[in-house]
Amino acid sequence: MREGYRKRPTIEELIPSNFYGQSFLCKRENDLTPSEKKIIFLRKRIEEALKKWKEYGDKEAEQEAFDLYLQYEEITSKEERKADQEIEINFNKTIEEQKEFYKSKLGIEINESVVREIWKKNYTEIKGEIEKYNYDSILIIPDNLPKEECLNSKLIETMSECAGKGNVAATYYRLVGDQQNISSVPESKYKIILVHSSQNLADHPLLKATTWKDIMALTGMDQAEVKSRISKGQDLPVDFEVKISGQKIKIKAESLSLEECEILQRMYFEENHKHFGENDWTWLMKSFSGSGVVLSGWYSDARRLHVTANTPSYARYYLGLRLSRSFSN
Repeated sequence: MREGYRKRPTIEELIPSNFYGQSFLCKRENDLTPSEKKIIFLRKRIEEALKKWKEYGDKEAEQEAFDLYLQYEEITSKEERKADQEIEINFNKTIEEQKEFYKSKLGIEINESVVREIWKKNYTEIKGEIEKYNYDSILIIPDNLPKEECLNSKLIETMSECAGKGNVAATYYRLVGDQQNISSVPESKYKIILVHSSQNLADHPLLKATTWKDIMALTGMDQAEVKSRISKGQDLPVDFEVKISGQKIKIKAESLSLEECEILQRMYFEENHKHFGENDWTWLMKSFSGSGVVLSGWYSDARRLHVTANTPSYARYYLGLRLSRSFSN
């Protein structure tokens, strides 16, 4: 063999096994970038050529798949480098913005070194989750978060709407007992949480796919297990399969607590002067009231947040959840 000569890899060596049948993008077509559309087009062409080669031993189809995959690999490599840069830029911007948010709204100093340590330690997994589920926002949670009553009074009920409307109305709690009867999964530690910035569940295919599902359908657990975890104050992890645009997608994620939801609600309002969930309700599967799971929604007419709880078997077309994924040390 000549020195410096590199043997051409076979099609099996070139194309990784996880390429076949791989779920790619969970985005609406109008939201796709030109590069993403090109990648999807190439994937389809490659899969068609591979099928023809495997079924009929067509050498031209094999060569076509080979050439197309080299194009595909080049574009995806560029997109990955670009994604790394964008993720890092967004993270640095998020730290600065949320340091100011917590200081001005709650008097909390964010320990930046701890946050960066979590980011560095979990970056590979964070990037993978962003690519898989299209998370586009980062929420930092400190280890000394105030109780829900304090968060609500300082973050929710101080939102001042435009056009002379003044502050929003007091949050309406419809629970067994009173506001004090809400309990969330205890987590007194710094966290980085990945979320979607879509205002309403219907605005994102993955979030829309969570509607019309009760807690058992969203977790893959039976009713007895769900009931047991609620009684023990344990998290209800998200684990179900859904079909979007003909693709089967396995969703493994987390929900949010009421406290985390209220922080997101205020952050979204600060940036957009709108409210999360104006057209829907959201399960908050890290918060409970008695034997029920907490859910919340924004009532635009009443200009206030509504918080209630319902049985795990409750399901409605307007009720879903905001997927999330948290990371800590």
